[in-house]
Amino acid sequence: MTEEHHTRAAQENHAFALMGRLHVTLRRQTGRVTDIEYMRIDQNYCRYLLKMTAESDNPDLRDISAKLQEIFFGVDGLFVTPEPRQALLSRLVDTQRPTSATPTQTTSASTSPDEGDAVDRGYIGRLR
Repeated sequence: MTEEHHTRAAQENHAFALMGRLHVTLRRQTGRVTDIEYMRIDQNYCRYLLKMTAESDNPDLRDISAKLQEIFFGVDGLFVTPEPRQALLSRLVDTQRPTSATPTQTTSASTSPDEGDAVDRGYIGRLR
């Protein structure tokens, strides 16, 4: 992994911890329930919650809101900076994998775990 990947992962972890604190504080004080996962992926929902908490009377909520504002919408924010590209070698491997089954291949649940694509190697469809 590159340094860019590590930095982004650290930002995401910090954001998750702060969103958890935001969720708990809002729940205790106002009874409002937030969706942390949706906040992580939807810019509009995130902006709405950050705006609402920035105008709060609670200093802890305002502090959390300011920190999340920087993490998500700052200069190198999670919504501002695109995700780092996949490593070149792994992209090469992805392009060499067959995308569709050939007429001689079958994708039934009776194939062995060593055959087929990545989905066939999992336990999905194999429980009886």
